[in-house]
Amino acid sequence: MPISGASMKEKFKSIAEGTIAVTSLMAVLVGLAPHCYGEESASKRSGADIYKQYCSTCHVAGGNTAKPSKPLAGSKVLKSIATFQKYLEDPPGHMPYYKSIVTDKKLVKKLYEYCKTLKKTEGA
Repeated sequence: MPISGASMKEKFKSIAEGTIAVTSLMAVLVGLAPHCYGEESASKRSGADIYKQYCSTCHVAGGNTAKPSKPLAGSKVLKSIATFQKYLEDPPGHMPYYKSIVTDKKLVKKLYEYCKTLKKTEGA
């Protein structure tokens, strides 16, 4: 049975309203994401926690999975907090830029202090 013009118009209107509702919900969820993942309380976290969340995948035990010959532990990047900050602000290669860390001096300091405790290990 063919659909009348008025019925088709109602169907499109219903689809459009549903799309707007879904889009609005997604925008709200994206806006809440930092709160769900604890970004608000990030400054209360330890350097070890920050390292575990952002760095440990590639820098296992202070090493460097992308360039094993350039481990983080004992690196010249850790010469000073200013050097470390600059490095994080313009990371090399495919190292990600983490705005939530770089823009928070307290987090950078905590992460830097933790990274300074890392020791070079055989194979890391």
